Amino acid sequence: MQQIHINRLGVNSIEFDIPSVEVPLSPGGEQSFEIVIINYGSPTHVNFSISENLDGYVTFLDDNPYVTHEEYVPVVVRIPHEGRVFSSGTIFVTMGYGSKTESFGINIGQKDNVRIPVEEEPKIEPVHIPSPPSSASKAKWSMDFGQFLKKSITPNDMKLVILLFMLIGFLFGAYYVISSVNLNPAGFSTSFYTSLAIAILLTLLFAYMLTKLPVFRK
Repeated sequence: MQQIHINRLGVNSIEFDIPSVEVPLSPGGEQSFEIVIINYGSPTHVNFSISENLDGYVTFLDDNPYVTHEEYVPVVVRIPHEGRVFSSGTIFVTMGYGSKTESFGINIGQKDNVRIPVEEEPKIEPVHIPSPPSSASKAKWSMDFGQFLKKSITPNDMKLVILLFMLIGFLFGAYYVISSVNLNPAGFSTSFYTSLAIAILLTLLFAYMLTKLPVFRK
């Protein structure tokens, strides 16, 4: 029980017997107590209010009593089934049409039962480091690459490649021979463009002869 003394030290003075009220409750429980107001001066209204966090937990059956000498104000305290296990708040007492306000604390519930959330340590995922390719993997890759070439390149393609290399070789050889040999008895050597033209003509002739061979006609 809390006792409040008003107008004892002066006009609109407010005093409390205890600084806070303890109401041990469990979720779903309800309990009531009385606040005794003793007036040492002229009759006056006394207003009660609570802090926002106690809304729904504390109810005054008369939150604005008129006190002549002594009044009892019933207070109902409850904790909803899904409410907080422990709540600490404030009850405000106001007099003189709001000119003077004092307060005392109220603790609802059992502080020892407060559940403190435990933060879980973050899980560290193992880092996968790829292992270097083994000798068996390299051998398999070489076999796969060889099979790929075997399937991709046909015999006709091989013939074409051989013919191309032969023509290139013949072109360079013909150009070298023509540019280094003096075809004019008077001592006039062939120019670059003339040598190149003759080399191309000879290469075309050589290519035509190769295409007539049986191996390139299949």
